[in-house]
Amino acid sequence: MYKNFLILIITAAAAIQAQTITLKQAQDSALGKNYGYAIAKENVAYNEFSVKSAFSGFLPSAGLSASYLFYTPEVETSSIDLSTMTPVTMTQEDRTAFGLRITQPVYTGGKIWYSYQISRDSELASRNSLNSEMMGLLSDVESYYLNVLEAEERLNIAKESLELSKKNEETARIKYDSGLISKADYLKNSSARANSEVGLVNAEKGYELAKISFANLTGLDDFELEDIDHSHYEPVITKLSASLFSDTAEKINSLKEIAFENNSDLKNIKLTKGINEKKISMSTGNFMPSVSLSYSTEWSKTNLTDEFSNSGTVSLSATVPVLPLYDNYATLQKSKIDLKRSELTEKQLVDNISAQIKTYLYTLVSGSKQFTSSKVAVELANETYTNVEERANSGLSTEDELNTARLALIQAKYDQTSAYYSILKTKSALMKVLGINDEEEIIKLF
Repeated sequence: MYKNFLILIITAAAAIQAQTITLKQAQDSALGKNYGYAIAKENVAYNEFSVKSAFSGFLPSAGLSASYLFYTPEVETSSIDLSTMTPVTMTQEDRTAFGLRITQPVYTGGKIWYSYQISRDSELASRNSLNSEMMGLLSDVESYYLNVLEAEERLNIAKESLELSKKNEETARIKYDSGLISKADYLKNSSARANSEVGLVNAEKGYELAKISFANLTGLDDFELEDIDHSHYEPVITKLSASLFSDTAEKINSLKEIAFENNSDLKNIKLTKGINEKKISMSTGNFMPSVSLSYSTEWSKTNLTDEFSNSGTVSLSATVPVLPLYDNYATLQKSKIDLKRSELTEKQLVDNISAQIKTYLYTLVSGSKQFTSSKVAVELANETYTNVEERANSGLSTEDELNTARLALIQAKYDQTSAYYSILKTKSALMKVLGINDEEEIIKLF
């Protein structure tokens, strides 16, 4: 008795410590602790600086220089003193100079411009990747959240099955002691109870594993999940259940339009195509001359002078690439191959998105039909079990019929639970493909 009391205290303390978590809180926690999402955010910051770095290519570059020369041996120069017309010998021992050079690119074959455009596209692609990472994470959290709730419901069903089995076993024991049934019939009920205990152990295992996976994804611990509002989804499930598979073509097309506009992965592959097209233009620019304008000035003095003298030059220079031409040609061909690969990848992704939308829509329709049917099946199975139980207590039904009715009831409840959570998980996966964050938005589509 003391042991049971201690277990009760521990259970109550754990329940007090456990925090009730909503789906939104779980998603926020995952976003704050997921490494993939954090890396994606750093990639955005990195590409923002890349854009600024690429833009600096349009600006002039400047450099300061300083030099000091010490002549060994000294440099002697001879001249004539015009006032006395006598030869004069001067010895130059050192030279000090300071210089400034400013260079402005004038024409580079478009390489600076395309490099800047590519950096901007790369930044936008990193933002799309961040959004894709976020939506994928939100979808995973919701799926794991639903896994825990489904496992909890299956656990409750397993507990109900065990309670019914125990009840039937106790009734059978009374009948056996009274000589109303054989020992074989009594043992059948005992076997059913044992099987229910095994089922309960498996359900507890599934529930704990689902909680572990959820905790690992979200970083949460000691939690209880808030149950979902079943009535919130009943209208859309009822509407989908009444749909015909032959009438889904128009809906599929409308969902495709949304996905082709919002899907982050598809946006990125289009950006990749644009980047590869710009790389082709950049590679073509390798065959073009480059022109730059520069200005340089120098202040210098030697030991023979007291002040610095200044001299400056302005130059316009052009460079024509001569060698290696084959490397430039190979770079151009590789850029064309990259473009072709991105075009094929885009077609592949479009086909995959189309297939996913069809699959998810058919799954939603069939799952809704299955759930609607399973609700009726549960009601009928429950009524059947009650009827068989009454007949068994009156000796009009066998123990086998009672156990069969119980199994049918439990299986119907399992089927209903599986169908319901399958609908919600499919809805979550469809939201990811369509690029939709708001659940209400996707519900309105149906």
